[in-house]
Amino acid sequence: MEERRNIEDIILNGTEDELAQLRIWLFKESVRLENQESALAERYARLEKDEMAFKEKTDAYDRKLENAIKKLNNDKALFDQRLKILNNGFEQLNADKKQLENEFRRLEREKSYQREDEFDALDMLFRGVDSPLTLKKRYKDLMKMFHPDNISGDSYMVQLINQEYSSRCRRYDVGMKA
Repeated sequence: MEERRNIEDIILNGTEDELAQLRIWLFKESVRLENQESALAERYARLEKDEMAFKEKTDAYDRKLENAIKKLNNDKALFDQRLKILNNGFEQLNADKKQLENEFRRLEREKSYQREDEFDALDMLFRGVDSPLTLKKRYKDLMKMFHPDNISGDSYMVQLINQEYSSRCRRYDVGMKA
């Protein structure tokens, strides 16, 4: 404040020399202020430029983040879908396994019944055989009926007949030539 009064006093009451010095000081002060203003303007321009670059970078990172989030959500959805498919597949496999186990048990029961039926049928086919001669005659007749070359032939039945014939031959101590 005092400096302002001093300047006003020099303007009003000052000598030529003091006025010249005041003019030089005002000129220098004006140049200093212009230089300072110019430097501030440059700094402001740099700050604006930096701010724009920062905004562009943050926008780019935001876009990358959004794309990464979308990709992550898509990958999660795909993973969930594949997991659901796998779980359904495992459930189906377990159901199929149980069904196969049940079917296997059923077939085993049927096979045991079938074996009993086969032995009963063989027993019936060889019923009344009480000598080696009738055994051979019955064997030949059965082979004519069940031989695989016949229309009603059954190779499995032929195997069973051969097994039964050989076991009965051992009972009668007969050679197995038919």
